[in-house]
Amino acid sequence: MKITGRILNYSLAIIFTLAAFSQSQAQYFGQNRIKNKRLDFSVAQTPNFEIYHYLQNVEVLRKLINDTERWYQMHQMVLKDTFNTLNPVIFYNNHADFQQTNTIFGDIGVGTGGVTEGLKNRVVMPINESNHQTDHVLGHELVHAFQYHLLRTGDSTSLNSIRNLPLWMVEGMAEYMSIGYLDSHTAMWMRDSYQNDDLPTLHQLSTNGKYFPYRYGQAFWAYVTGIWGDQIIGPLFTTTAKYGYEKAIPMVLGYEAEVLSNMWRTSLKEFYGDFWEGIDTVAAGKNILNAANSGTMNISPAISPDGKMVAFLSEKSIFSIDLFLANAETGEIIKKLYSTSRNGHIDDLNFLESSGTWSPNSDQFAFTAFSGGKNKLIVVDAKRPSKTQAYDLEGLDAFSNPSWSPNARQIAVTGLVNGQPDIFLFDIATQRVVQVTNDKYSYLQPNWSPDGNRLIMSTERNQNGTSSRGYNILIHDVNTGNEQFVDVFQGAENLNPIFAPDGKSIYFLSNRDGFRNLYNYNLDTEELNQLTRYFTGISGITALSPAVSIARDENKLSYSHFNNGQYTIYTARPDDFMYQKVDPKDVTFDAAILPPSLRMGRDLVVTNLKQPQLFSIPTDDQIKHNSYEKRFKLDHISQQVGAGISTSRFGTGLAGGVNMIFSDMLGDNQLFGGFAVNGEVYDFGGQIAFINQKNKLNWGASLSHIPFPAYRTYWQQDTIRVNGDTLQVLNLAQEVWRTFQDRAALFAFFPISKSLRFEAGASISRYSYRRDKFNNYFLDGNRVLQDREKLPTPNGFNLQQIDIAYVGDNSQFGIASPMNGFRHRFQVEKYFGGLDFYSLLVDYRRYFWVDPFNISFRALHQNRIGNDAANGILPPFAVFYPTLVRGYGWNNLYMLEQGETGFNTDDLLGSKMLVGNIEIRIPFTGPQRLTPIKSKFLFSELTLFLDGGLAWGNWNNENQFEQSIFSQSSSFGRRKPIFSTGVAMRVNVFNAMILEPFYAIPLQGKGMSRGSFGMNFTPGW
Repeated sequence: MKITGRILNYSLAIIFTLAAFSQSQAQYFGQNRIKNKRLDFSVAQTPNFEIYHYLQNVEVLRKLINDTERWYQMHQMVLKDTFNTLNPVIFYNNHADFQQTNTIFGDIGVGTGGVTEGLKNRVVMPINESNHQTDHVLGHELVHAFQYHLLRTGDSTSLNSIRNLPLWMVEGMAEYMSIGYLDSHTAMWMRDSYQNDDLPTLHQLSTNGKYFPYRYGQAFWAYVTGIWGDQIIGPLFTTTAKYGYEKAIPMVLGYEAEVLSNMWRTSLKEFYGDFWEGIDTVAAGKNILNAANSGTMNISPAISPDGKMVAFLSEKSIFSIDLFLANAETGEIIKKLYSTSRNGHIDDLNFLESSGTWSPNSDQFAFTAFSGGKNKLIVVDAKRPSKTQAYDLEGLDAFSNPSWSPNARQIAVTGLVNGQPDIFLFDIATQRVVQVTNDKYSYLQPNWSPDGNRLIMSTERNQNGTSSRGYNILIHDVNTGNEQFVDVFQGAENLNPIFAPDGKSIYFLSNRDGFRNLYNYNLDTEELNQLTRYFTGISGITALSPAVSIARDENKLSYSHFNNGQYTIYTARPDDFMYQKVDPKDVTFDAAILPPSLRMGRDLVVTNLKQPQLFSIPTDDQIKHNSYEKRFKLDHISQQVGAGISTSRFGTGLAGGVNMIFSDMLGDNQLFGGFAVNGEVYDFGGQIAFINQKNKLNWGASLSHIPFPAYRTYWQQDTIRVNGDTLQVLNLAQEVWRTFQDRAALFAFFPISKSLRFEAGASISRYSYRRDKFNNYFLDGNRVLQDREKLPTPNGFNLQQIDIAYVGDNSQFGIASPMNGFRHRFQVEKYFGGLDFYSLLVDYRRYFWVDPFNISFRALHQNRIGNDAANGILPPFAVFYPTLVRGYGWNNLYMLEQGETGFNTDDLLGSKMLVGNIEIRIPFTGPQRLTPIKSKFLFSELTLFLDGGLAWGNWNNENQFEQSIFSQSSSFGRRKPIFSTGVAMRVNVFNAMILEPFYAIPLQGKGMSRGSFGMNFTPGW
């Protein structure tokens, strides 16, 4: 059993390599949080909250305090719950800063408006470029704070009860309690479902990710409260947390869940069916971008001034939102203008509530992106996308919706400074930023007049200088500062205003009748016409997403139309639309109602929303301002906490472990502790680590004691003394080798962007050993005696290490593997003390998505250089491991060594290693958008692979340590690469683990032509 013995010992070698000599970093790959600047927080204590902020604008801070306390009183009135401690709320000045937060684990993307986490009940959110939106998000997240509090303090509930709550119930409740039942955007989604006969049941909402939980959940709560009143919200929520919605609905409402589901769907059908008459069933213009030639989400269309091209954002690439260029007449995709998967210095495109802008001569396109913890203005050449320039706008870390002036010298943007949204002008030549508006109201979506003298925009400000419930249209003269309000549809959301090419009229979107349609207003005659009558609407992802643009030279419009759950882009000329004269005072929101229209219960939510002035605000003496203090509190304790003990004549056995994470309120300082034992008392291990993430340079330290056991079992002839006699026996010996690592380490990492970083570290370690032998003596097949002995071990040694690495990762993950982007790690380590050598690692991976499959490449090189590079103390690199080269398992290795090829298994080991892999990854079962076979439970991908590897370099110098642990090798033979090919299926098991059964055909050596099965338990590389 020569091969088996070697494999056993090599397993110990690999364990030793990974544990003792690997770098102590947070992760091998992975993306970064960017700290662009130091954020010095203060704390404002109010009657019910601790508000963490770094605002310098006193008026904005006071408004946030008032709004937070107002929402608390509104939600408390509905839910009948009171916070017994001050609840933390953390405000970031803008979304770019919010994306840097350390309070939340995981990625904070462009689409994340706010987060509430349950352990500390922290509400974490940015200030938005619309005051209305900031207030809505605050109200939404505070509902979540009440939900967590109800679970923690309620009878028979805890945070674990949240698993009984479907997402549509949780998020829908937060939307309903912060918006109410009058919401044109959610109503648009419901009308779309009605129009396409796709109104889901509650079961479908709970099991099918197709249905957006925010929108449908809000509609559900609107229906339930319309019949039973808002006082039913708390009981239904807490009962669902205890028993699940299928049991809770009959217990609280008296109807079976399926019956209530049908009642709700019938209500939606009957209500929205009454609005069908007079609707345009065919959209105006030409449908140029849809699911057939692009993605299902084609948004933010920007038509070039010459009318020939349309730039738009789309998930056509599936794994990311990218910027594309299309022919405005045919819809033919010309090229991809920009992609984060190709550029590691750009973190995200600002796709949610922003669009781009063309230069006057249609040769350049400007848009906003997130990079280095703030917004940047990216200008890309339409003919040569590789010719790109990025601009920082001085004093503006957050801005959106750029608009290029007709003279090509300036770009107008909506900027957010210290919590206040205003319009700014950026001079491209001088890179000077000038503020246009300056007050407490929001100003959005600026657009230039054809003569370049005026800016048109949407604002929350009324003509009388008060705040509007909706958005009004304002024209601002950039030369004189004079302002003109367009007096139309007071109280409605009048958004996305643009000048017609002649400058005499404007186009804009409005929800004045509950639908979202296009209107035209003549500035001279004050004639107002409705141009579309769509059952759904002209819309982007949110109500504030830009959805219409115009070609200044050609009088051609482009717009995005929401229908059948998809966003399609049309181009149209003015005469393609209907023109129906409407009264500018004709405002009714009937179609924006979430049924039932006749509400029989008590409407606490909407009553409170309409009368916010009725709620008290804290007085000055009720507010205390303090500096921020770092206080560690428990964030997480692992659920696998337990302990066990057993005894025998061979010693005491223990099993158990616990992992804990502590942090301060902002998460900038984190303390990790992990302790475990599995075996004897010698097998106790633990680690304590601290990390500081407050600044751009992240650093930390760790202390650890970790045992690494290895086991060996073998038979040997032996003798024992029994009653003075010496007996010849067979001894089943079991050896346990323990390598103990005591380590102190310092480490740091410096993010360059979301996908690129530098890492560095230093450590000092002490390695020591213990070797125990358990003897089981057999005579004539019967065990006659057991004993235990401690065997000699090599002397311990100290080892110091320093390392530096350059790491990149902007990959987008598919079902079980990365599918697009790149990963790389270039690392150099220096070891000294007990050993003296350098270690070099080059790991480069590239992923290409070619719909409907992926092509992936990996090149991996590891190399030891120096005096002890080939010392037997260090285990060798082994290329035959199935995560490197598949198909060279024990049986095939045995066949290889017994064959007549002259190939030795030692040829697969060395102090240097080169591995190359090529895979074709085909999403197989899972989400419909990605896979050919739709499945709710089985998520898998098929993989065709070609693996290759080569090991070289001596590793087997004779010394005491090597002789004690690793088997001897007498010869090395000729070094040859090994190759294999085959097929694998990776299965994602509920996002908990990934299984990879594979069938590999080795291509090396006589007698190895037959394939073999194997299994990996890791995601695809």
